[in-house]
Amino acid sequence: MKILLAYSSKTKNTYKVAKAIYEQIKNFANVDLINIKKAKTKLSMYDFYILGCWTDKGTANKNMMNFIETQNIRQKNVAIFMTCGVPVEHYHAKDSINNFTQYMTNLNNNILGSFICQGKIDPKILIVFKFLTWRDPNFIHKIDQTMLEWVEISKPHPTKTDLLNAQNWIKSLLEKHY
Repeated sequence: MKILLAYSSKTKNTYKVAKAIYEQIKNFANVDLINIKKAKTKLSMYDFYILGCWTDKGTANKNMMNFIETQNIRQKNVAIFMTCGVPVEHYHAKDSINNFTQYMTNLNNNILGSFICQGKIDPKILIVFKFLTWRDPNFIHKIDQTMLEWVEISKPHPTKTDLLNAQNWIKSLLEKHY
């Protein structure tokens, strides 16, 4: 079996999860681990696609969506994973993985499973949020005590436990479907 494990990572959170998944499955099948920024040409066909990205505006980031379109990932067996700055119990994390799942389903892919874990929040995002709040006082992501607490809580993520959970998720998924 040939597996594509492709990821989009801005702050290395998603890369860490992708690497953990790769370590779990590298002896299971022929696995290509690809940073989508380096995928300049059309890739060959795969039996199974594992796609990972960071959350942006409540769904997969644009680089991942562009990769999916460019690579014509349609009508495939797919598993998806994401990293998100907020805890996985937060509605934003749940909405994000659900929106990514729906996006892939709309492309007629067979979604075999999904996984999301917390990643550390990029400190640069606070600067962007401050600017956007200054421009629009009704901006949804105001820098308040809760936001600052989320930044602190997110700093150690993805943790060893997060990475182990990702490995267990993909192992279970492959055992069930392959």
